[in-house]
Amino acid sequence: MKMKKITGILLSAAVICTALTGCAQQSAETAPVQEETGVKDGTYEAVGTGFSNADVPVSITVEGGRITACTVDGSTQSDGYGKDAADALAQEVVDGQTYDIDVVSGATATRNAVSDAVKQCMEEAGFDVEALAAVQEAGESEEITTDILVIGMGASGSVAALKAAESGAKVLGVEATEMLGGFGNAAQGMFAVGSVEQKARYGEDGETTDDEYWYDHFQERNNNLGNSKLIRTFISEARNTVSYMLNHGVGFFLSEQPQQIAHFDTETVYHRWNNADPFTYIGKGLDEAGVEIRYGTTATELITDENGAVTGAKCTKPDGGELTVHAKAVIVSTGSFAGNKQLMAETLGEEVYANSMVLAGAELPGIEMMWDAGASKGELLTMNHGIAVIGADVETVDQLTLNTPILWVNNQGKRFMNEDLLKDTVEFSSAVLAQGGTAYTIVDEATVERWTDETQENTGTWVHYWDRFGIVDENGNPTIYHAPVSRDTWDSDFASLSAGGQGGVFETLEEAAAFIGCDPADLEETVTNYNTYVKNGYDEEYFKSAESLVYTVEEGPYYVTKGHTCVLGALGGVNTNEKLQVLTQGFEVIDGLYATGNNVSGISYGAYQDVEGVGLGFSLTSGRLAGAAAAEYCGYTPEADTTELNETGEAAMLEATERGMNGNLDN
Repeated sequence: MKMKKITGILLSAAVICTALTGCAQQSAETAPVQEETGVKDGTYEAVGTGFSNADVPVSITVEGGRITACTVDGSTQSDGYGKDAADALAQEVVDGQTYDIDVVSGATATRNAVSDAVKQCMEEAGFDVEALAAVQEAGESEEITTDILVIGMGASGSVAALKAAESGAKVLGVEATEMLGGFGNAAQGMFAVGSVEQKARYGEDGETTDDEYWYDHFQERNNNLGNSKLIRTFISEARNTVSYMLNHGVGFFLSEQPQQIAHFDTETVYHRWNNADPFTYIGKGLDEAGVEIRYGTTATELITDENGAVTGAKCTKPDGGELTVHAKAVIVSTGSFAGNKQLMAETLGEEVYANSMVLAGAELPGIEMMWDAGASKGELLTMNHGIAVIGADVETVDQLTLNTPILWVNNQGKRFMNEDLLKDTVEFSSAVLAQGGTAYTIVDEATVERWTDETQENTGTWVHYWDRFGIVDENGNPTIYHAPVSRDTWDSDFASLSAGGQGGVFETLEEAAAFIGCDPADLEETVTNYNTYVKNGYDEEYFKSAESLVYTVEEGPYYVTKGHTCVLGALGGVNTNEKLQVLTQGFEVIDGLYATGNNVSGISYGAYQDVEGVGLGFSLTSGRLAGAAAAEYCGYTPEADTTELNETGEAAMLEATERGMNGNLDN
């Protein structure tokens, strides 16, 4: 699916761009012509699936049996990577007269999308692509030995490799893309309690909650079905991860306050990245520690011995050759399975997955490799996080209508939740998921007039994120109340929503019901009841707070926005113990095998934890712990990490805090 605009809750996590990158290159004089009488001249078009499951349209022009031009629309791909690689990929298609093109740095997903689309075009044109594939020469096989192999060099894998190498182990990392850090580059911050930054703000004896509070919080959300030992270890060790990262120059600063309204009454646990690229510092540490990284290399199979212990992996190199790695221990850090369509459809349901906004993860065999090696299959979850508009280019309206506690209905035209759930993106996203993954908001003309009245300082309706949308009060301070939007922007956005089938302006509720696809009588009853609740200041159906019962829905035209479940990624795959050792179905340790980050089940159960920064916090912490544990398994003695800072850490914390509190962050 093509997504040109994402609800504000995802803006800093997403890397989807709107500019068009394309090319129309003439073939090189030396490019071969396929001697194939069945090849037909013409222009052929196809669409590949690239980064974030976004469409990558491609066309080729065939003249005289050769590809003379190629056009790649990389507008949906990541800025600085896939988007910028479009020209080079298209040129390689023309120069090589093939779909089997090389990876441009950092653009593996885009390369795969272009390759698939060009192959489709060539097949349609009549090229013998099977014969073409047969003559492609694979690279030479290679066999190497190391102490620890880390598969996947994202947030958790890169930290695991760093900690293992600093502990004395010889470490090799393989990374399927051309980029260090993976989706950690899109993360905003990590959870930690009792960190140096909390102590600096509140004092050693300040009013902060303790480990017991947060352990109970996690397990209450999990109904005590989570991995208790792993959760307990994560909570007590996350503080050391903050210091570990700071000591390597990675800037964190403690958010001024919790990011979402639902968490305003708890301590601030969200430690945000500095706007300097964190993986620049991690990469420097990896270089200094002697970690070798093979980019563009995909692990395909774990190697086990006669006792079932994991002793390495088979990988495919960028040139197609096989790389066999023999290792004393393997850490699998391949991340989210959100790029695996089959697993996502099984987890969300086929219909819901087809209509969800997903930031795709790896389509690689990380957890499948571990299952094949005897690992137990842990619970698979999606990271439900807010609601988005899909297929419409809007500027502001979605950030208001899908982020405020107005009237929400399902596809039956009925309310289904207390709209105060919007105070936490996980909670209301889950509520929408329970309705099939889509929902609708409705406001009337009177509400629109108030929202577009630029004489007001704010509209009186809260938006669930503090400081996310750049909204300030009369003193210039961040606020949860959204500022008025211009009428021109409002009307333009709804024109886009209407054109994309993602909303509309309707004179009557009957017309609105037709758009939603529900019984008009049901929608009218819902609206009548809701208006009564607003006027009485009491929601007898779902007990929405009086402060959120602000806007009735009385006179048309009525403005309807359609929202889709947002999925930041996926969680789970295998069960581990607190040392991140992978377990069998009988909960016995598989010697030599460790897993980290989103590969691991048990931190969240049933639904993604409603704790700010838990995803990145667990990724970095589990990586650090797995690296130390694997090094110890290999006979090394890791140095224990503490909250104490070295000079680099002190400087990194000071700089990050100053930049963050002055609002000089890029993300």
